[in-house]
Amino acid sequence: MKHLNYILLCLSLLFTSNTFALEQKYHGSVLPVIAAFKAEDKTAIAAHIRYPLKRQYPLPDIKNEAEFINRFDEVFDEELVAVIGSSNINTDWDNVGWRGIMLNNGVMWVDTDGKVIAVNTQNTTEQAHAEKLIAQDKQSLHSSIKTFQKPILDWKTANYRVRIDNLGDGNFRYVSWSIDKSPSDKPDIVLINGNITFEGSGGNHHYTFKNGRYSYVLHVTIIGCDTSSLGWLEVYKDDKLLLSDAVISAVNKAN
Repeated sequence: MKHLNYILLCLSLLFTSNTFALEQKYHGSVLPVIAAFKAEDKTAIAAHIRYPLKRQYPLPDIKNEAEFINRFDEVFDEELVAVIGSSNINTDWDNVGWRGIMLNNGVMWVDTDGKVIAVNTQNTTEQAHAEKLIAQDKQSLHSSIKTFQKPILDWKTANYRVRIDNLGDGNFRYVSWSIDKSPSDKPDIVLINGNITFEGSGGNHHYTFKNGRYSYVLHVTIIGCDTSSLGWLEVYKDDKLLLSDAVISAVNKAN
């Protein structure tokens, strides 16, 4: 029995090692990224980014290598650079199917072409920039919706302009206008007490708001394919889908 237990323990350790180790075929995608961060080479890192690199609203997405190098310290502080540069290919990285390859349960994501597709952190430099943009954002809104803690998104679909704000303590607010109106106009719809649902570790999620028998659902794409939209708006009456409207653009504030 003692020998059997020892054999089972060894098999368990072997299975665990194989389960969590990144497959060899993906090493070529990740190792150059690790090397670029280990060398702290901003130009090399910029070449390993899939553009545009999404940032949290109201921060504008990073469109190209030159802009990335200029905003590098907003995205990667010394601590994060060190974490990536010293990461272990076998224990810190994991393949998550079509979503890509993630570092440390989703801190950063790389695709199979060796391009960084998402960085799910925000350091103090980026937070300061965001706070400045939030103050500017509030000045452009109708007086009835100027009070909030943090803006979450501001989207345009073919028919609507929609935004979500965090009012504090996880209380989300949905606001929408017809596409021909301005945010300085009184909103057509304002809903509060929305909830957020995450879809795995990739960052994709959706917000749901209730208005009697109607539900307004905004799906947010963080990890997707090249043809994926930023997200889409769905409106239901009970369980019947009344509207599905893809996002055409995100309204980012200028730097």
